[in-house]
Amino acid sequence: MYIFASFAHGPHLEIAIADLTRIGLTTKHILAVPLRRTTRKLSVFDRVYRADGFSILDGAALAATVGMIAGVIYGSVHHWGPIIWGLAGLALGGASGLAADWVVTARRIDTGRQSNLIPVLLLVRCDEHQAETVEKTLERHQALGLARYQEQPLPPA
Repeated sequence: MYIFASFAHGPHLEIAIADLTRIGLTTKHILAVPLRRTTRKLSVFDRVYRADGFSILDGAALAATVGMIAGVIYGSVHHWGPIIWGLAGLALGGASGLAADWVVTARRIDTGRQSNLIPVLLLVRCDEHQAETVEKTLERHQALGLARYQEQPLPPA
């Protein structure tokens, strides 16, 4: 039987591995694999099948709408009229909203990237009667997630 657990790299992981060796598992039964960080590029458009949750056009559209409405309202009393001032407000609002949203989104992505917690995948091979004890030990040491996999015999060919 295999038990998979994910941890944030730190003292809880080390103590969990030490406790697993105390309950009778050897280091041959325990595998810890640190996962590498992936880099994320900032994209302007979210697509239907590839949305990253960091759309920068929402703020630009909101600011462009506000700028256009303000341009139409105040353009009715100014020289060039509401249409020209509405288009100018649309362009200025869209550009300022795009720039502001770009800065905020890039800062949010950089803040998430600066986190020092590297995820670690822990794989434990144990007997079926040890599975409950292993899972309780991993839960006690703050595992982020657990999964159990039992080998199935192969069907005859």
